[in-house]
Order: sequence, then structure tokens, then C-alpha cells
Amino acid sequence: MKNQTFTQTEILANPTTLSWVYILNNTKTQEMNIGLSFNLAKQIGTLDPTEELVYYRSFGAPFDALAHKHLLDSLTKETVMHNIKQENPTLSNLIPEIINQTTF
Repeated sequence: MKNQTFTQTEILANPTTLSWVYILNNTKTQEMNIGLSFNLAKQIGTLDPTEELVYYRSFGAPFDALAHKHLLDSLTKETVMHNIKQENPTLSNLIPEIINQTTF
């Protein structure tokens, strides 16, 4: 995705030192879930098949990630969806991006 805090090389060097804010979209219920993880690749492995990763952003400091999650939680669903579509207009499932970035 655009506007990531770290480059792919930095993520590959040590993906578990980052904090991640992500948004999942449930394709069955259309509910959005905003989450925080310290290991997004591991978190993805526990997803329900109806959940798609439509947004993610990495942070070097856990506090920054928590603040970003809090900001997203405070916004309306429409505003969050508008922001997601700025980065991911087709709401594509971004799980392959994370898997490709964190596997060697």
C-alpha cells in the first residue's frame, strides 16, 4: 500500500519489530474490524475465510500504532471506508502483500 512507514527491505529485515494497524472486512456480514498487531503475518493466519485484509499500516513505535488505531476507531464507518478506498480503491484482499513481504 502507499504511504507505508517502512520499506519492504526494512520489513523483511525484521518484520516482528513493527506494530501494525489493520482493517478487516467480513465479506459475509460487511462488518469492519480495526485491529492492532505486533505480528501481522501471524495474525493473518488466524483469520476466518470470510475476512479480507483491506488496509494495513506499519509503525516503528507501538504508541504510534495505538494512536492510529484509536483515531480510526473514533471515525465513522463511512469516513474509514473513504480513507481505505484512497489506498485500496477496489477493496482488494491485501493478504498476499503481507505474505510476500514477510516470507523469505
